[in-house]
Amino acid sequence: MSATDILLDEQGMIDQARKTIEDLRRHGISATELRRLENLLREGSIGEGLVLSSLLKTILNETSPDASQKKLLEVYRCLEECCRALVELSRNISDVEAWQHHRTAGYKSFEDYCVEVFGLSTEKVQALKAIKDQCLPRPRMAGPPQLFSWLFHIADSMADAKNRRM
Repeated sequence: MSATDILLDEQGMIDQARKTIEDLRRHGISATELRRLENLLREGSIGEGLVLSSLLKTILNETSPDASQKKLLEVYRCLEECCRALVELSRNISDVEAWQHHRTAGYKSFEDYCVEVFGLSTEKVQALKAIKDQCLPRPRMAGPPQLFSWLFHIADSMADAKNRRM
């Protein structure tokens, strides 16, 4: 998508502002604010009208009764993605091809390879390799408690492994 595809011309901004104003009207914003927005468009302050109407819509969405539920869902999805990415990183670092590549690159061990190429310490490589054997909660089935529990269990395991080496 090029920059010209995402930029609105003047008519596009007017259309977007009018659509946002209609959304605000349906959600019960005050008549005074609606008149103010419409006057801005009539006076030619299209950018200001678009920004102000979008801001009011954002505030309305953030203060809606289901806003906190939406935020929790967003946090949950980010947590789920973090857990999945951590497992994927662990599995990829332990992949057979990666293990074989370190020899062809001239390193004595895989840990040496990770230290030089990725900048990871040997302890961190060992900790990452240990994660791949941990069962991740089932995708889309586990809730935030299961994902947080898994994540904290992994963090504890990594901390325990670090403490044992010290």
